[in-house]
Order: sequence, then C-alpha cells, then structure tokens
Amino acid sequence: MKKLSLVASALLIIFSQSANAELKISGYGSIIAGKTLGTVDDPLNPGQKRDEILTADFYDVGQYNNDLTFKAESILAVQGTYRFNNKLSFTAQLVAKGVDDFKPEFDWYYVTYQANEDWTFMAGRRNIPMYYFSEFAEVGYAYPWMRPPSNLYWWQVTQFDGAHAMYSFEIGDYSNTITAFYGNEYSDDNVEMLYYDKLYGGTARTVNEYWTDIAGFNWNMSGDFFDLRFVYFQNDRDRETIQQDGSISPYTPFSQQFIGFGGQVNISDFTILFDMNYVEYDDAVGTEFPTYLISVVYNIDEFQPYVSYSKADHERSNVPTEDLEEHYMLSYGLRYDFYSNVAFKVQYDTFVDQGDKATGWAYHGDSRTISMGIDFVF
Repeated sequence: MKKLSLVASALLIIFSQSANAELKISGYGSIIAGKTLGTVDDPLNPGQKRDEILTADFYDVGQYNNDLTFKAESILAVQGTYRFNNKLSFTAQLVAKGVDDFKPEFDWYYVTYQANEDWTFMAGRRNIPMYYFSEFAEVGYAYPWMRPPSNLYWWQVTQFDGAHAMYSFEIGDYSNTITAFYGNEYSDDNVEMLYYDKLYGGTARTVNEYWTDIAGFNWNMSGDFFDLRFVYFQNDRDRETIQQDGSISPYTPFSQQFIGFGGQVNISDFTILFDMNYVEYDDAVGTEFPTYLISVVYNIDEFQPYVSYSKADHERSNVPTEDLEEHYMLSYGLRYDFYSNVAFKVQYDTFVDQGDKATGWAYHGDSRTISMGIDFVF
C-alpha cells in the first residue's frame, strides 16, 4: 500500500505550484481477483499437464492460473492536467499495476493546444489509437466487461511518442472528428516478447521491440444512437533479441498495415459493441491477422448483463496454410453500478485454442476463468 500512495503523491508534488482551478486531478482504478478452473495438456510439452492459463493482459503479461490472484489486472492511475490558459494545457498520468508490484510509472504525458473550436493538436506520449477501445483500454469503468477481449488486444506495443492533429466538424446531425497521428516507439526490455522467448525455450537476456514511422488516421462519427470509428495506420517493425553473451539474434525487419472498424449501437435497452480489425505484414510469408469482436449488453437500470465473442486468426497469404495460431473467447458477465462512479463486475471466460499443436501454435491452451472486482473513477 505504501507504493500505491506514491502514485497520488508524485503528481501532487509535480503540480504543487498550482493549488488553484488551473490544476485538475482525476484518476481511475480496478481491483480485480481471478483464477482459472482446471488443468490442460501442456501444448508445448506433450505428455505433461499444467494449470489452465489465461493471459488477460498481453502487453504486461498479466495472467491467471489456478491460484487466486489480485495482481493480473489490478491497477491504479492518477492523472493531472495543468491548464496554462484557455488554449494550452499539459497532462501527465502515473500508473501502478499489480503485475508490476504496483511500481508507479508515467505512461502518458503530453501537451494539448486547442487552436480553435475545430482544431486540436497534441504532442507527447499516448496510446496508439488502434482499436475502438485502445485509448481507454485500462479504464475498466468505461466499458461493461472486465476487460476488452485480450485475444484481440494482444500487441506488444500499445503506446508511442508522437503528435496528433484533430479536426472536428458536423455533417447534418452527426458529430465527426478526424485525427491524423505520427510517432515512434522504442520499447526496450519488452515484457511480452521476452515472455514468448522463454515460453519456447529461449534464454534471451532481453528483447527490444521497435515500431517506427507509425503514421495513420482515424475517423470517428457519432449520432443519437451510435458511435463509430474507422482507423488505418502503418509502421515499420524491428526487434533485437539480446542473448546472455550479448549477441543479437538475426531478425528481418518488415512493415505492417492495420485497418480497423469498431463502435457501438444502442437499440432500445440493448447496446451492441463490435470491433473488426485486419493486420497485414509485408514479410516473406505474407502474414495476416484478421480479428473481430461482437458483444451484446442488456441495460436494466444499474445492471448490465452481457455476452461477448471474440475471434483471432493467423494466416499466411504467400504460403497458404491453416496450421497456425487461431483461437476464440466466449465471455458472460454482469456489471452492477452500485455508486455513480463505482461498478462491480463478475465475468466467466471460456478460451478455446484452435491453433496447431504439432507446429507449436497452440501455445495458449484452453482455459476457463472466473474473475470479479470493482472499477472506479474519481
């Protein structure tokens, strides 16, 4: 708990010069417990059994197994925004995660310039706007589920240093915002990539992941009963796998393209949430990742029962084959808003790994997971 207190105190110290209305402190958090419910044949060690494992957070490798844990997804974040005038502001966000033993770390810091009613510019560190929920994926209070499905939100890079230019306008009764963005991410000591190296028997000292020249745009349109967003971006990718002796394993850089369409539609007492994405590499085999999510939520006063289905596939257009990574997740849950800024959630996940075991692509394994907790904002 002493580490948790540092999260709040650090931002207060940073902005201590401003005890007036120019400084706004806000934040969010989640306290979540969960566990898997059985054992499976170890897909990477034939003939052996292991606990079911659900990777709830790929970026930080937050996982559930048969031992109850609060660490996989619990998080506390404090955000401070200092407004210099009516056009210019600075925002910093300090985050502490259970998977990192609640060690505080600044993950967002950026300057915002509101040029006029139509144009907004931001420069600094923020999340890459990949998926519909990317920019608030860690704010559990912002969506009905325990988490956005992790078999879609699975990339080893989620943030970048860069710039955004946003233009807002109206088309009839519909509000629109088009955002162009550009930046780079040099992810030294990448947790997810080091995890994969060890999973397949590697002994690397560290793995550095580089996403450079990240350039793209998204278009958000909203009306009375819907909110939709289209996104496209491309970037170059490189990786350094540094072995114990300091040598670097060979790696062939490539570029990728990401296309996505997601949103929500409200029909009577129901909310339909969806996200469809397609990633393509220009590597030698023509790697492709088609993924999608569909979820239906029933709104009953303070209660939101829901069902969610997400599917991810791995294909190769230049070397056609079906024997690669493939899996789906079926989730049932309930959200209960028992205060205006606090929600209780319980969720049951069935993860089915359809990957090819013979070639090592079924490394996730099947799992059944129960998790519950509270999400809050302040």
